[in-house]
Amino acid sequence: MPAPDPDAMRAVAASLGDRANAMAAQGRVAEVPALWEEAIANLPDEASRALITLAYAWYQALHGEVVHGIRLAAGLRHCPVPPVSGQVRVLVRNRTRVEPEVVECTWRAETGQGLPAWAFFADEDIDDVAAWISAPSWEESRALYDARVSRLCSQDADEMLVEIAFGDPRLRRTIAVHRALLALGAEAGYHCVSGPKEASEVAGAAIAAGDWGALRACGTIELAVHGRAFLGGVHGVTAELMAAGDTVVSTAIVERVAALARDAQPWERARVAADLAGTGSASIAALLRAIPESLDG
Repeated sequence: MPAPDPDAMRAVAASLGDRANAMAAQGRVAEVPALWEEAIANLPDEASRALITLAYAWYQALHGEVVHGIRLAAGLRHCPVPPVSGQVRVLVRNRTRVEPEVVECTWRAETGQGLPAWAFFADEDIDDVAAWISAPSWEESRALYDARVSRLCSQDADEMLVEIAFGDPRLRRTIAVHRALLALGAEAGYHCVSGPKEASEVAGAAIAAGDWGALRACGTIELAVHGRAFLGGVHGVTAELMAAGDTVVSTAIVERVAALARDAQPWERARVAADLAGTGSASIAALLRAIPESLDG
C-alpha cells in the first residue's frame, strides 16, 4: 500500500482538530463526528483514510469520548499501515492506564476478546528493549540484555520488538536479528552472533533437537549478521519445510541452493551436507543433491 505524505496527513489532522475544537466551543459537539467522517470518506486512498481515522480516534479519546475512540482504534487493529498499527497500541495503552474498565469493555465488545498483553506494557520496558537493539556492539548488547531485557517475559519482549518495527521500517533487519536472539536464548543466541562457524554449530544442535524455530533463528543470524547466504538460506528453508511437515522441495528451491553453494566456502558446504542428512528426511535429501559434488572438499 503506497504511503501518503506524512506532512500532508498531519496537516489534515491538525486542521480537522482545530475545526472540531471550534465547533465544540460553539456548542456544536454533536456535529463533530460528521466533520471527521465526511473528511475521511473524501480521502483518495485506504492508507490516508486509516491515518486520519487514527487521528479521529485520538481526538475522541482525548476529548471525553473514550468509548468511541477505542471503537475506532479497535477497527484499525489489523491495519497494514505500520504507523497506524503502532499508534493504535499507544492509544489503547494510554487510555487503559486512565480508564481500564471502559477500555476493556469497549475492546471486548468490538473484538470479542480481552485486551492483548501489549495494552499493559510499561513505557520503561519498551525503552529498555529499544536501548538493547541500539547497542553499538554485541558485548554491550549482551550487557543490556542481562541487565534489562532478561527480566522481561521473552514473549512480551518479542512483541515489543514487533511494535518498535512499526515505527521505523528501516529497523526490520535489526528487529529480525533480535527476535532470533530471543528465540534462541542468551547463551545460544550470543554464541551465534560471535561468528558464522559458531552460528552453524548452534544450527546443528537445533537440527539434532528437532527445534525448527531455533533453526530458523540461526538462519536469520547467519544471513543478517554474518552475510552467509548459503548457510542462512538453507537453514531457513529447512526450518520452514520441517516445521510445516511438508518436505516436498520445489525445483526453484533446489536451483537456488545450487546457486548459493557455488559461492560458499568448503566448510559451509560440508556443514550443510551434514545438517541436511541430520534431518532424517528423505525429501530434504534433494537439497543435498543441489550441492555440486565438484565443489565439495
